[in-house]
Amino acid sequence: MKKSIYLLLLILFFNDISFSQKDDEILPVELIYFEALVLSNGVLVRWGTATEVNNFGFELQRADTSIIFETLDFIPGHGNSNSPKHYFYVDTTLPSYGLYYYRLKQIDIDGTIHYSDTINVNYYPVGINDFNRNDNKEFVIYNDYNFRELSISLPQFYSEDITINVFSILGEKVKETFSNSSSTSLKLSYNNLSNGIYILVLTSKNKIIFTHKFLVLKN
Repeated sequence: MKKSIYLLLLILFFNDISFSQKDDEILPVELIYFEALVLSNGVLVRWGTATEVNNFGFELQRADTSIIFETLDFIPGHGNSNSPKHYFYVDTTLPSYGLYYYRLKQIDIDGTIHYSDTINVNYYPVGINDFNRNDNKEFVIYNDYNFRELSISLPQFYSEDITINVFSILGEKVKETFSNSSSTSLKLSYNNLSNGIYILVLTSKNKIIFTHKFLVLKN
């Protein structure tokens, strides 16, 4: 009997420290999404709220497989709001490739603290296709935020014409250009695009040969 009670207490204890938000911890903001996306030079963490009540702001926290969270930055909230608000943060301080966890520490105006659920992301090296990570490893993408352009290095000896398309995160084609077979690298300006996440799609002979998510971030 005592052994059974002891096991029950252990289960209750570990459930209490679970990453998931507890039922009685209702955030004073209504989160509509919270996600992390791998970019060419880091991880984009973004979230949105439907409503906010007395929201002072968020501390974005990250942990590696040790599950010890550290604060990356503070992002101010909108106080009280009944309209959707969107936030994003580009984490370029990842020490190495691998599995990482993110969570939001939401802070009320009166100092009350609430935590969001925890999300995770596998951070892989530059040049690996975000959708098919075992293919096209010789494509390398560099996002130059200062000049607002992508530099794309092609695999050695690649000799086919390439069509370059850019789509918004909603699937709308926003840019199209072409490259002849003599090119060994490509440059794509995105100076006319608004801030947000876009998908680069390279096609050759009517087949998709490479895809990559990238961020447009203008000051």
